[in-house]
Amino acid sequence: MAPPAALAERAAVLGMETLALTDRDGLYGAVRHVRACADAGIGAVVGADLRVASTGEERVVVLAEGRAGWRSLCRLVTAAHAAGERGRPLVTREMVGAHAEGLIVLLGPASDVGRALTGRRPDVAAARLAAWRATAETVIEIVDHRDRGDGPRAARMLALAREAGVPAVLGNAVRYLDPSDHPVAQVLDVTRRLVPLDRRHLDDRTGQAYLKSVPEMRRVAEGICGPDGAEALLAATRRLSERCVLDPGRDLGMDEVHLPAVDGDPHARLAARCADGMARRGLDGSREAAARLDQELGVIGRKGLAPYFLTVADAAALIRARGIRCAIRGSGAGSLVNYLIGIGDLDPLRHDLVMERFLADSREGLPDIDLDVESARRLEAYQALFDRFGADATACVSMMETYRARSALRDVGNAVGLPPHEIDAIAKAFPRIRANQIRAALDDLPELRQSNLAAGRLEVLFRIAERLDGLPRHIAMHPCGVLLSNPGLRDRTPVERAAVGFPMSQFDKDDVEAMGLLKLDVLGVRMQSAMAHAVAEAARVTGETIALEDIPRDDPATYALVRTSRTLGCFQIESPGQRELIGRLQPRDLDDLVIDISLFRPGPVNSDMVTPFLEARAGTREPAYPHPDLEPALRESLGVIVFHEQVLRVIDVMTGCGLSKAEAARRSLNHERGQAVVGAWFRERALARGYDGATVERVWRMLTAFGAFGFCKAHAASFALPTYQSAWLKRHHTAAFYAGVLTHDPGMYPKRVILDDARHFGVPILPLDVNRSDADWRAEPVPAGGPAGIRVALSEVRGISDAEIGRIAGARPYRSLPDFWRRARVSRPIAERLVLAGAFDALHEGVPRRDLLCRVGALDRVTARPAHVPEGQLPLGREDGDGDLTGVEAGLAEEIPAGGLPPMTPAEVVEAELDILGMDVSRHVMTFYAGLLAGLGAVRAADLPGRPDKSEVLVAGVKVATQTPAVRSGQRVIFATLDDATGPVDLTFFESVQDRCAATVFGSWLLVARGRLRRAGDRAVSITANACWDLNALHEEWRRGGPDAVRAAMAGPPGRGRPVGRRIVQPTGFAMSPYSDIGHAGPAVRRPPRTALWHTSQGSSGPTPT
Repeated sequence: MAPPAALAERAAVLGMETLALTDRDGLYGAVRHVRACADAGIGAVVGADLRVASTGEERVVVLAEGRAGWRSLCRLVTAAHAAGERGRPLVTREMVGAHAEGLIVLLGPASDVGRALTGRRPDVAAARLAAWRATAETVIEIVDHRDRGDGPRAARMLALAREAGVPAVLGNAVRYLDPSDHPVAQVLDVTRRLVPLDRRHLDDRTGQAYLKSVPEMRRVAEGICGPDGAEALLAATRRLSERCVLDPGRDLGMDEVHLPAVDGDPHARLAARCADGMARRGLDGSREAAARLDQELGVIGRKGLAPYFLTVADAAALIRARGIRCAIRGSGAGSLVNYLIGIGDLDPLRHDLVMERFLADSREGLPDIDLDVESARRLEAYQALFDRFGADATACVSMMETYRARSALRDVGNAVGLPPHEIDAIAKAFPRIRANQIRAALDDLPELRQSNLAAGRLEVLFRIAERLDGLPRHIAMHPCGVLLSNPGLRDRTPVERAAVGFPMSQFDKDDVEAMGLLKLDVLGVRMQSAMAHAVAEAARVTGETIALEDIPRDDPATYALVRTSRTLGCFQIESPGQRELIGRLQPRDLDDLVIDISLFRPGPVNSDMVTPFLEARAGTREPAYPHPDLEPALRESLGVIVFHEQVLRVIDVMTGCGLSKAEAARRSLNHERGQAVVGAWFRERALARGYDGATVERVWRMLTAFGAFGFCKAHAASFALPTYQSAWLKRHHTAAFYAGVLTHDPGMYPKRVILDDARHFGVPILPLDVNRSDADWRAEPVPAGGPAGIRVALSEVRGISDAEIGRIAGARPYRSLPDFWRRARVSRPIAERLVLAGAFDALHEGVPRRDLLCRVGALDRVTARPAHVPEGQLPLGREDGDGDLTGVEAGLAEEIPAGGLPPMTPAEVVEAELDILGMDVSRHVMTFYAGLLAGLGAVRAADLPGRPDKSEVLVAGVKVATQTPAVRSGQRVIFATLDDATGPVDLTFFESVQDRCAATVFGSWLLVARGRLRRAGDRAVSITANACWDLNALHEEWRRGGPDAVRAAMAGPPGRGRPVGRRIVQPTGFAMSPYSDIGHAGPAVRRPPRTALWHTSQGSSGPTPT
């Protein structure tokens, strides 16, 4: 329950010389434990608590002794997970015996021996002990927690050990640091066992399973066997622990790097491939490239990393050979070697990228190369790696999912027996914050202050949930990490099955790095899938073969589109803030996109670099350089620091240390202690080189403000390429682009917004059709010869299965609804949803959907198999032997005439589309509020650019996105985007108005807002909001009382304007709200629509690599 570092630190304070960690069912914390013990100056013992195959839940602890024991324990844990159901590993005595080298089995109270003695069956216990002794080295573990029966059982176990001549040791089965943690352990126990906990035990602080001191353990021993026996018991315990202390390097191999084997001389092979790459890339005559290559190969050779680069190049080639889009991301794009051997496609010389940000002599450990692949084919890419390197040498990296507010509230709520619907409502009311912020959020956030959650009856729930903060909840497969090693991998890490079936290490990304294992990040990026889909659709519709890597990167039409800020759906540049920045920056080439992507980060914002750069670019101020010597390093960004690489160059210029040491200094800027050390060194070196004190301090402030939160130029450059490619597709293959985006959903906006954007670009929206719609969105030529349209996908139908989609597509074409029913064999609910969504309108033109819905019910009744009809036998009214319809169903096969039922109203059609498809296909939902909004004088999104700057406007629309990013002021600022059928409207809510607005912003999906217009560039505008209302509520007032009632509702008293208040100050001085960059709270009282029409996705870029 406590992290390894806290346990090791406490053990050292208590004067202990060794500390054992025996995780349940694995070695999840072993690496951190060994490192923490080394830092604390105590010996680390490692074991695993494993379930033994039997009729009960007997368990044994298995300890590792030396390198052989570590190897055997890794193999045994792997075997346990292979033998049991997923999540329920088990071992047998035979399995332990097969891996017995270096292992010691501890038989404690939960073992079959302990349970036999609990049941007063010493004969059975003796027999079982003998069986274990024949299997592996065995020790009896004595534990006494002062629970009922503990003392007598401990005495019996000690007596059995003496009688059998087996060593006995004293343990405490430690679960937590302090007795006060006992209730939390109880909650975790009942959560694991899926049983409720009596609330009376939630304040029980008498637990004994805490980390006791040596005197306390001595008293436990004396209580079991008296003073003389206690000394012998403690001495035996000390001897065993000393035997089992593991050395991080000698026993676990932490001082080694374990790379895949490469035939021949790896460095010579790498040099040869680079020489081939120089010719292939047209660089064989470049002296600059030759010098850079010599430099990089020198670093790689000194660090012995040639096998690493060859392995990653092999992996990238394997993925591309399967036709999967694959691109490099992160600092690895700055390496010329990566470019030459085909890992990346960006020329680092052309883009002025440096290798030292990626790999330098001063940098410890393995470099980090990240590959972006199509998200829809990520697992296929994994399989290619497993096939190539072998299952014994490959595994996915894991990650430990830890408790945050929502998961803690759910598990504690279940443990104390709250009703499921109440638990769900409480958990969803909170934003996605840490569990330890639950009660603070109730006081800080206006949307929660106005709820009823602060009632005293939930105090116990909140208090216990907060104590789960950061504790492990369950293991999961890391979203991108894959280990590539050699056949000895299973000797260094235990492996279990991930949910998707791949073998998965029990170690996370930090653990595998400490263990010297090669981790390749293969990130599934939805935009890569969207672009692959778009390219395929363009080829299918037009016959044109597109290679995105070969398209011209200076297309004027593409940059003209980007400069309009109409970039919804485009990679990295679709958020409100990015669209505003693009409107001000007006990119002209790929380098401008690199700068744009880098500017939209906390570093430049915090160091106040964005405005000076934009003003210098616009010519309204001269570029200002901190010192003339720094102009070459800062010229491309007009005097401001935008990239990590510029931090390196600035440090190098002013200290003369070289880029390698400058990179080490930059990494130290991430923490306060590092800043202090580097700051003193920087000042001393810069002053010694003749820079005046004022310049040194000014530059140091720039470095500290930027360095920890900045962005790597190589990473920005690797992002700029797919940004440009996506914009190129939107400009030149518009329908195919939207088909890709709607199929793979890569961005931050819901599909209905992308669909509306397609309308604005003149793309016809073709409705759902059982004879024409496929599983995915498709581009489709329009008969009239106009621009290609996009056809709604079958996969958008709520609840439809892949099997049903396959049957629908496989049996086409259909003559009628009954023909479809007979051959597609979908469930009645799916058939009804298809009818309501208009999928049969083309087949039965003019027949109201209500009539078709009735016919589905009739078909279901006449084709249902009665209970008395055996499986496989047809009832009356089914098919005859030739597959023709018979009986009653034959009548239903005729054309379906209109039955007199009224057609669905436009509002009912849209309501059905929203419910079934999650989007309004036939018309925009806002059209139904046109009368009210016209009466209120609401301004359309399309008309906002024509309004004066700072004018007050009223806007309305469907909420499609909310964000709370970190901002320079340190406030929590809410950014919301509305869609009003003519385009997006971007709103900003500062803390001063959140008291009266936040609950409405987060709890409503149709909003009306008032505020002042803010202009950024020629077309980009946003609204600084000062009030907002629920549009549905205003519409109801209008329906009941007319315009006067609406005006009265909008004229209500303002809120108190209480700010959130709290700030988190980083070591760099950067202040931010604790509620920045988190998913927002759900409605605490009211229910949202069944289909969420908004979301807060961070887009397709995934996590930022280091």
